[in-house]
Amino acid sequence: MKLLTAIHNALPSKNNFKENESPHLKLMYSSTYPETREEIVYRKNGRTIDRIIEFDKQTGSKIKTTHYDYFNDKKIRSIDEYDRESGKKIRTVNYVLYKSIDEYDLNTGKKIKTINFNVKDDTKISSIQEYDIATGKITTLSIYKRDGKTVSIIKRIDPKTQKVTNWINNKNVEYNPPESAKIVERSYDNIKFNDNKNNEDIAKLIDNLYCNKFKFENI
Repeated sequence: MKLLTAIHNALPSKNNFKENESPHLKLMYSSTYPETREEIVYRKNGRTIDRIIEFDKQTGSKIKTTHYDYFNDKKIRSIDEYDRESGKKIRTVNYVLYKSIDEYDLNTGKKIKTINFNVKDDTKISSIQEYDIATGKITTLSIYKRDGKTVSIIKRIDPKTQKVTNWINNKNVEYNPPESAKIVERSYDNIKFNDNKNNEDIAKLIDNLYCNKFKFENI
């Protein structure tokens, strides 16, 4: 009996849980990082993990969220990282299809850069995209060589038209694409077509000529 009483006292009382707390939300403290605490959010089935949220113990602000694959809760889908002071998202690491890192502006919360890694080797960078904060469109595209360290070419892109304005190769040679060709007026653009009434008159004339078996070579 003493053993059962000791186990009962060690278990949390139902009164210690909030009434509005989700049954799929579990709190635990990380032994690796004692300055943080973790919230494990389960899916509706109550068994598989949807995400783990880490908080700073002292400030209570969210610092990291790890999302897990729907079909395999041991496989990470993405990780969101937050600024400890403001709590705003600063980075997202994606592992779907291939590894990529999105970086965000602290003031606006908008994406400012995406680093894409090689499909076969996620330690090598394949390309970097930089974004215009106002429009969210790409302004610069840097493409890397196979070594994942050397830049092959940098393209500058107009955020409004999304057209390449110029690019620089790995030898630091800048190239500007030629301007769009001027529109040249063609001689046949000014041809005026007959209106419908004239077309009908011409059609009637041709019908009459055929009816009378008129030979056009006699004209």
